[in-house]
Amino acid sequence: MLAKDKKYDLVIVGSGLSGSAAAAQAGLNGIKTLVLEKGHTTGGTGNYVEGVFAVGSKLQKKRGVKLTQKYILDEERNWTHALANMAVWRNYVAQAADNIDWLEENGVKITQMRTLGTGDDTWHLFDGHGKTAINEGLLPTAKKNGVEVITSAQAIRLTVDNSGKIQGLIIKDLDTDKEQFIEAKNIIIATGGYLNNEKMLNSNSNHNGNRIIPVNSGKNNGDGLKLAWSIGAKHFGMGTVMMFGGQVYDPTVPGYKNWMRQSNRAATYEAELWVNEKGDRFANEDCTDIWAIAGNTLIRQEKVYAILDQKQIDELSEHSFKGNYNYDHLKQDIEDDLNDQKPYLTEADSIEALAKKLNLVNLPENIKRYNHLVAEKEDTDFNKEAKYLHAIEKDPFYAFELGIGAFCTMGGLRTDVKNRVLDNNGDAIPGLYAVGTDGSACLVGDTYGVNVPGSEAGYCIYSGRNAVENLIK
Repeated sequence: MLAKDKKYDLVIVGSGLSGSAAAAQAGLNGIKTLVLEKGHTTGGTGNYVEGVFAVGSKLQKKRGVKLTQKYILDEERNWTHALANMAVWRNYVAQAADNIDWLEENGVKITQMRTLGTGDDTWHLFDGHGKTAINEGLLPTAKKNGVEVITSAQAIRLTVDNSGKIQGLIIKDLDTDKEQFIEAKNIIIATGGYLNNEKMLNSNSNHNGNRIIPVNSGKNNGDGLKLAWSIGAKHFGMGTVMMFGGQVYDPTVPGYKNWMRQSNRAATYEAELWVNEKGDRFANEDCTDIWAIAGNTLIRQEKVYAILDQKQIDELSEHSFKGNYNYDHLKQDIEDDLNDQKPYLTEADSIEALAKKLNLVNLPENIKRYNHLVAEKEDTDFNKEAKYLHAIEKDPFYAFELGIGAFCTMGGLRTDVKNRVLDNNGDAIPGLYAVGTDGSACLVGDTYGVNVPGSEAGYCIYSGRNAVENLIK
């Protein structure tokens, strides 16, 4: 679809959570705005967001949660090893409670608040996830106030004048391949990062990009970053991925299809034995409550397998080892996986046969060692709690190959406290802003931590609003 007009005050590239927040704020401020969405529907990966961070909100106060802004800032400075831009964090945290009120004023329902794993009580959950927040709250607010939203429209080139100021951009109607030049003095990049671009994942980090399993819209291929880089934006903060730990490795289907299956949770969450491509154990497997730690633990191996025996499957079917999770369909999931010849699941009647099938040359020796630790009720190798030590001795034996699940990347562009995009000299490119995932390098070091749950999604709201308010000034 092409735009109705040829000139706008602002063009927002992307209609995910950050782009929709920017669109709503722009509409409320009476800015003539165009939102471009390359997909056929709006929302992108933002549709899957569960909730956003806040501290000092009315809901927190009602619940008696006594977190302070100083505590959050100290937590993030320490977690990021001071690599984050704490000036951005300071402003973001100070506005977080007001952003919850703003969301509710603009049609977004916040239903409850909770933590995630071992994190703090900061996660404010949407009614209906981000899909409802975006498509029944933020974008209707934007459209009601004159913002134009078009789909199947991709930005393919930014244009600048001789002084480097934004002039506009060229867009393409993906249904007809027709192009159109749009004049605009301000452009906000909100395209959601590069999680679906394996080449960029591999070239910008030590991650094994082929083992990262995106659980997202499938459209985040780095095109917004490339637009900004093409006019001189600094390559900055690449390589940080919001990893949520193990995910059964099945490159034949989208990641979300396996995410909620009981066989996936059993293989990735319950602190079973993990071995690498040689069949060697390499970590304390009880790290899954902190997603980022689990992800970092898994990504450094070339391959990872979770090894379970039939006794563990039987016991999990009766009760979870680590929480109140229901595994009443676990045996059926495994039977279905075997019948469907799922690439991540291998079964054998002996450990030796399992090792031979997967070329895990050290597996028999490591199983023997692990069973000895179980018998001694003390993991002197990696210090896993004794209650999570389960012998592997009853056939059949199962090996689940694990990839690393991920929701988004973080980084690509350097931005300042106004969400302006900076060049290699640290100067702002006049008229160019980046928000949400594209502009989130300022939040992290090498790891996104779920110690403060919802902080990336909350930043989508904050940065979208912040960019618009600053471009007005």
